Amino acid sequence: MDFNADLGESWYQHRVGSDTGLMPFLDSCNIACGFHGGDALTMRRTIELALFHGVNVGAHPSYPDREHFGRRKMDIPPEQLEALLLYQVAALQGMTAAAGGELRHIKLHGALYHHAAFGADAMAAQSVVRVARALGKLTIYGPQGSHLEREALHAKVPFLAEGFVDRRYEAYNRLMPRKEKTALLQSAGECADQARDLINGTVQLASGQSATVAVQTICVHGDHRGCEERARAVREVLDRTAA
Repeated sequence: MDFNADLGESWYQHRVGSDTGLMPFLDSCNIACGFHGGDALTMRRTIELALFHGVNVGAHPSYPDREHFGRRKMDIPPEQLEALLLYQVAALQGMTAAAGGELRHIKLHGALYHHAAFGADAMAAQSVVRVARALGKLTIYGPQGSHLEREALHAKVPFLAEGFVDRRYEAYNRLMPRKEKTALLQSAGECADQARDLINGTVQLASGQSATVAVQTICVHGDHRGCEERARAVREVLDRTAA
């Protein structure tokens, strides 16, 4: 099971999360590309930190929406969206190569993640897949049963179904909206329990029922307070499972 986090989301004097604290617990990281968070120096430093710890580097592109941290849906024509994605991912790929590494995957951020996964049509997902193919068949991370999964499989682009250890689920592939008071799992223990469930192929829903899932990567958010403690607890679960 791959363990990932969204990192490099600070920009200039605005600090977000704890990349140095989280990185040692991870297998993969998704680095912001300067649109919702990140800047050129932060991108470079986060890439170097990942390579130092032997963590796989992925791109974390978003809508051009720093004001709302990429969590607001934006109506962008497909051709323009594809160009914005290519711009972000190619920039991070070039910076990773310059540091002596290799970009491995793409994981969308925030509102763009959910739109490409479950929007009214698959055009955004198709744009993501075309960018992944153009840049060397990068692996795409996304929800199980989504447009992203179907389009990636159709195009023979690698795909990893993703689960979240620090977000509550409404359905097996749908997160509870952040506006709900119980949308975030607050304690390290809760996150460890959810990680254990996801590894075992289930997830507990907000309704109290459970659903069957099949994920290959699990995520902890790097911008949530207490993320280091959650990541440490999840790493312990993963290490015990692998032993």
